[in-house]
Amino acid sequence: MEIKAQLPFQALLDLIKTLSPSEKKKLKQELDNPATTPAPKDDFIAYLMNGPVYTEDEIRQIEENHKSITAWRTKN
Repeated sequence: MEIKAQLPFQALLDLIKTLSPSEKKKLKQELDNPATTPAPKDDFIAYLMNGPVYTEDEIRQIEENHKSITAWRTKN
């Protein structure tokens, strides 16, 4: 169950009191063991770090293509 809301502390406490004993036990376990999920920023950085990488040959080919396009464009 997931709830995202701005509640005053007393209202939150009243909600918790309505939980069954098993739900209270589960809530206590969740509160005692904070989530260790990485932040979205960390996920994005990991995604970038594990992304594809150009080889030296590919970089050389890109540079040659760039020079050719520049020469063609400035020829006019």
